[in-house]
Amino acid sequence: MNSSPSRRSALHQKDHYGPVVSKNLRGILRRELLTNFGFEHMFLMADVLIDRFLEIIEGAEAIHGPLEPFQTVVYGYDRRKKFTYGRQPYQVHLRGARVTIITAEELAQLRSGTSLPQLRSEIVVRILREAYAQDAILSFTDVGLIMCQSPGRISQLVKQYRENHPGQFVPHCGSVLDMGGTLTHKREAILLYLQGNLTSEIARKIQHAPEDVDRYIYDYQRVIELLQEGKSSAQISFVTGLRAHLVREHTRLHKELGKLRGSTSAERTADNTNGNLQELDQPDKRSATSSDSQQSTE
Repeated sequence: MNSSPSRRSALHQKDHYGPVVSKNLRGILRRELLTNFGFEHMFLMADVLIDRFLEIIEGAEAIHGPLEPFQTVVYGYDRRKKFTYGRQPYQVHLRGARVTIITAEELAQLRSGTSLPQLRSEIVVRILREAYAQDAILSFTDVGLIMCQSPGRISQLVKQYRENHPGQFVPHCGSVLDMGGTLTHKREAILLYLQGNLTSEIARKIQHAPEDVDRYIYDYQRVIELLQEGKSSAQISFVTGLRAHLVREHTRLHKELGKLRGSTSAERTADNTNGNLQELDQPDKRSATSSDSQQSTE
C-alpha cells in the first residue's frame, strides 16, 4: 500500500531535520547516558536526569558572568533546600555565590590609614553575609581559603566581631546548619524557650527559621529525658541520631542551667530566711514598745 504524498513529505522532513533537533547539550547528554551508562531501555529516567543536569548547569552559568575587580565565585550549602541534621557535607545541596574579597569602601578605608588587621573581622562577616544573601551558606574553611587564613583564625575573627557587635546574627555553617561545634544559637534558643518565649518570638530574636528553633528545643528535650533515665552519651547519641559532640554540648548546657537554678534557689532561700528572721524580731520590738508605754502610763 503506497503512502500518501503528505505522509512521504513528513517522513522526508523528519529524515532531514530530525538529527538537527538533537544537536545540542541535551542531545549530547542523552546519547552519553543511552550508549555508555546502561540507560538503553530507560529513556524516561535518562530524560529526568538530563533535566536535572541542565538545571544545575543553568544555575552555575548564572554566576559565571563577568566578575568585578576583587570578586570571586565560591560554592556554599544551599539554604533553600531542606537540611536534615546528621547528613554528611557531601550530601548537602550546593549553591554558588559571588563574593567580594575587598570592596571599594574597604579600599578607601585602607587608603585613609585603617590597617588591614582592623578590617579583617568586618571583611569576614561581610563575605559570609554576601553569600547568605544569595542563599549560599559558607563555612569558616571556605572564607579562610578566600582570605588565605586558617579556619581557626576565621573563627577568632567572627568571635571578635560578635564581641564588638553583640546581638548581631552571623550566618555560617555552624550557626545555620549545626555543622561544627557552634552552640551559641542553640543555647540562645533553649534559654529563650525556658524563659517562656514562643517559637515565633525565639525565631525572630535569633534570626532563624521557626522549624530550626523547634528542632533545637526538641533535640535538647530528648537528650535531657534520656540523660535523666540514666543513659550514657553514647546510648543517647545512638537513640536520637545526634552526633556525640552535640549530646555532650546539650548535657553541659543542662548542667550549667542546673547550677544557675541552684544558685537562684539558694538566693531566694536566703532572702526568705532573712525576711522570716526580721518578722520574728518584730514581735519583740512591738512587745518592748508596749511594755514601755505601759510603764510610762503607770
